[in-house]
Amino acid sequence: MNNKKILQVKNLKVTYKSLLEEVEAVAGVNIDLYAGEALAIVGESGSGKSTVAYALMGLHNRKHVTVEGEVMYNGRNILENSTSQWQDLRGKEISMIFQNPMSSLTPYLTIGKQVMEPILRHTLKSTDEARKEAVSLLKEVEIGDTEKSYHSYPHQFSGGMKQRVMIASAVSAEPKILIADEPSTALDVIIQAKVLKLMKKELVKRGMTLIFITHDLSVVAGLCDRVVVMYQGKIIETAPVKKLFAEPEHEYTKKLLSAVPRVDKKVDRLMMNEQTRSRDDSVESIKSSSSNETIISFKDLHVEFEKRNGIFSSHKEITKAVNGVSLDLYKGEVLGLVGQSGSGKSTLIRSIAGLVKSKSGSIYYDNKDVLPANQKELRAIRRKIQMIFQDPYGSLNPRFVAGRIIAEPLINYGLMSGKDAYKKVRELMELVQLDPDWINRYPHEFSGGQRQRISIARALALEPEILLCDEPVSALDVLIQTDVLNLLKEIRSRMNLTMLFVSHDLAVVRYVADRVAVMKMGKIVELKTADDIYAKAEHPYTQQLLDAIPIPDPSVEQKRIRC
Repeated sequence: MNNKKILQVKNLKVTYKSLLEEVEAVAGVNIDLYAGEALAIVGESGSGKSTVAYALMGLHNRKHVTVEGEVMYNGRNILENSTSQWQDLRGKEISMIFQNPMSSLTPYLTIGKQVMEPILRHTLKSTDEARKEAVSLLKEVEIGDTEKSYHSYPHQFSGGMKQRVMIASAVSAEPKILIADEPSTALDVIIQAKVLKLMKKELVKRGMTLIFITHDLSVVAGLCDRVVVMYQGKIIETAPVKKLFAEPEHEYTKKLLSAVPRVDKKVDRLMMNEQTRSRDDSVESIKSSSSNETIISFKDLHVEFEKRNGIFSSHKEITKAVNGVSLDLYKGEVLGLVGQSGSGKSTLIRSIAGLVKSKSGSIYYDNKDVLPANQKELRAIRRKIQMIFQDPYGSLNPRFVAGRIIAEPLINYGLMSGKDAYKKVRELMELVQLDPDWINRYPHEFSGGQRQRISIARALALEPEILLCDEPVSALDVLIQTDVLNLLKEIRSRMNLTMLFVSHDLAVVRYVADRVAVMKMGKIVELKTADDIYAKAEHPYTQQLLDAIPIPDPSVEQKRIRC
């Protein structure tokens, strides 16, 4: 990094307009960006960080969004650009990597054509030269079998591979500034680590300037030089990355840092917000209440999926999602189930709930094998085994109000009259720290964390013995994640629940789990107590998962991510 300013944001204001109201998402932001630096913009969902990025790229619809202030680049205010001027600027001078690579890539164009597009649009290279450059870029971002990949389509790639293609496309016209908007949020920890290291390599090789947007401070520790912290549309703190981590000044920055679960340290309780802090302090240090009594047991379980190779093909491709798993879950414990995307962990817990069909093996609950159970028996089992899903919005009926959603299990099982159910719903809402007066609000009127609390309340309505938690916090930003994790620990202690907690993040699992099972390619490769899995990991894959988790310490992360 040098002292030359490459871009200046002056008093930037962005206001979203609707028929009913106007919302000021960015309220007078000033940012100086220096040539060659990696600048992080961090903050929770709704803080305005992505809105700033969209303004820098001219992506706001001016019919519904008002953008004021100045963004000075090459001696002129680019906010005054015409449509054609923005088209010339994007890709060539300033490029962007978006959070969701699947929605950012065109599904009907091959990978090669999408990497070639900026080269043909912004350079004088011929089609043959652009093709060679695209193949070279795919090799550079470590896409295997580049000739085949060049002619492939996005749906044939994994999430991590699609994000690498986005990086190749974003740097193909050699822009001066690269904006990365939450580029690793949707990825598991191993793929995330590879993508971050790849981005660092491309920045160094091409001498680009980076604006990295995220809600997770641990991710920026090894990648960025300077950090801007945003809250409610304003910048509340700016500092070099090492100073910010060592001596944060603003209380909100301190909250962001203390909210990150750490794989290198064991804590009884993460940072608490004001609402949680005002509750009973006796739950601050929650002790394990697990016993040696087995509550559910897997015996040589196999789950397979079949896929035809084409509509008219008779050949079937078989994927062994769960491949001979044997595992005991003890009463009152939290068992963490970890592994990369595709390791089989979600399929395993869905087989308990009867949401996927097992090919062979047994699942014993209450001394009975639940796999041969008929619908009536399965219904009785589901009353005692409830599930919390990853996406808190997709798992809630948008046509029902919160109270109706939470009461649904009580109504479905005919356990209570309307009046009693209403009283129970209000009690459940208080338990999960939701205002009971919000009982008639619809899902879209709640935040992501509040929607997940509704899901938890619904799961607790039948007073189950076991909670199956399928990546319940992966879709949430760090502060909301902390609240939900603290809530689950508190509820587990109060109700003596047994939990099977699925995650790809060993740092999150360390915080909640008594034991940890590591899954790879449908098999359990290691099973230990939570403390032992972090201190005495034996399997290379477990060690790989541990090594991939970012630690909120720049001195550690910068050594690891260095090219």
